[in-house]
Amino acid sequence: MTAEYRQFGAPRRYIQGPGVIGSLARVVAEHGHRPLVVVDEFVLSTLGSEVTGSFASSDLEYEVLSCSGDVTRANIAEHAARVRDRTHDVVVGIGGGKALDLAKGIAIDLGAAMVTCPTIASNDGPTARILAIYNDNHVLCEVEHLDFNPSCVVVDTELISRAPVQFLISGIGDALAKKFEAEGCRLGTGVTMQGTRPFDIGGIVAAGCYDVLARHAVDAVKSVENGELSPAVESVVEAVVLSSGIGYENGGLSIAHCMTRGLMAGRGTKSMLHGYHVAYGLLVQLALENHHEDVVRDVTDLLTAVHLPTSLADMGMPDASADEIRELAVAAMSAPHIRNTAAVVTVETLVAAIESVEARATAPKVSLLVQE
Repeated sequence: MTAEYRQFGAPRRYIQGPGVIGSLARVVAEHGHRPLVVVDEFVLSTLGSEVTGSFASSDLEYEVLSCSGDVTRANIAEHAARVRDRTHDVVVGIGGGKALDLAKGIAIDLGAAMVTCPTIASNDGPTARILAIYNDNHVLCEVEHLDFNPSCVVVDTELISRAPVQFLISGIGDALAKKFEAEGCRLGTGVTMQGTRPFDIGGIVAAGCYDVLARHAVDAVKSVENGELSPAVESVVEAVVLSSGIGYENGGLSIAHCMTRGLMAGRGTKSMLHGYHVAYGLLVQLALENHHEDVVRDVTDLLTAVHLPTSLADMGMPDASADEIRELAVAAMSAPHIRNTAAVVTVETLVAAIESVEARATAPKVSLLVQE
């Protein structure tokens, strides 16, 4: 299909709320009757029947498969080979991003429908038809696709609110960028994850996602830190998983996500979650595109308020050398969405943008108090 056509993608159904995992089998029955339930090994060992119990009390012919490890071709094949019943018509992925992507890989192998049930809200992967595949050095090497977005996404906010807060913070970082990335894609010459030019709805949803996070992210982080499930958490989880997913798949990615290519392998930065990388990448994108100072300040203040990085030092790369900065820029240039911006993108302009972000982070803060 050529770029003159446009496509929209989204999950068929989205369900969110406290305790909804107790109804998971009933929901899955609407999409298939022989489910393969792929559960993160750690989640299965710690939550057990809480995440699989609804299947035990159902009439479904189900199989539970514990999964672990990175999302590589070899690991997907190894897990798929362990599936006893090759007639499963729906795969249910339960856990974090790796578990869901492994489940998507198995669903592709089986030719089955896909239902995702995230136990953390660290990114918008649960709604997406893509899965990121890495090599043995944990370097992103390809992107695979389901035929369609997941048939259903089931998000239990009670489970998510009990997870370590850094996962929600990561999800906020990933989602905040989508507004600016959709704008960049629209103004640039790139295409969305559908392979076509963006629909207006992608940018509209991404902008709404940013607005929700600007209003509620700080309160949501405080709630999770205090072990509470508040209305702010509900709003932020919806923004992180649903709005962010629809926004990026139909609005497009841009420089913020390109920057993750180098940060995944950088000194110190490689240990950080994806959303932390995207948050820093967003600041690089704002610098590259020469956004107004008010916008940069608002984004920087919000990142700081929710404990997201505003410098390489914040991610474990203090005193970044010129060579390290250039390596980040070179890696970013390999991303497929590098042209999803109206800015001039070269290694040199990216280096300058990174240096601008670093200079801002170390600049002395000017007091706005009026001296009597």
